[in-house]
Amino acid sequence: MDNFKPTNYKLTCVATSREFADNGWTLDDHECKTPSLVRTQYEQKQLELKPEEYGFYKFCDWLPVKRMLQGSSAPVTYKSEALASYLGLSNLWITLSGYFPSKGARMTTCSFKETEAYSVCARIDEKEERVLVVASAGNTARAFAKVCSDNNIKILLAVPSDNLKALWFTEPLNDCVKLIAC
Repeated sequence: MDNFKPTNYKLTCVATSREFADNGWTLDDHECKTPSLVRTQYEQKQLELKPEEYGFYKFCDWLPVKRMLQGSSAPVTYKSEALASYLGLSNLWITLSGYFPSKGARMTTCSFKETEAYSVCARIDEKEERVLVVASAGNTARAFAKVCSDNNIKILLAVPSDNLKALWFTEPLNDCVKLIAC
């Protein structure tokens, strides 16, 4: 999207309330003397959903992202008919994070882990030279492999050797994705 703007936000240390900028790799407040979570404080106080063509980034007002990556899809919520009827319910809504094109769900890894990969990777600057390292036994590895491959983000995926055969991809992975068995 040509009109996409990075989300304006700051991070806040829960223990000390100190605000600081996110460098894309921040997981904690390096100045905090005790272990503490960090919280994202968004400039936009009210979430305004973007058009569907934004994919997952239609929620970008409340996502800590610097850019919009290619190939994302948002979860889809629809009113159930068959399951609702079977259960005897008249107002059942389902939210799907997966692959069901006729319902508009297009997460090609078929997993909600894709939303994690798109949000984490969109925090990383395009010119970043460091390598992202992710350890996973399955769907997280598949999601990060797909997102990084599609967007040329360097990643090293550590996967248990017993699980390597369970990883499947719809297309060959870009050379920026390295898989190691452990």
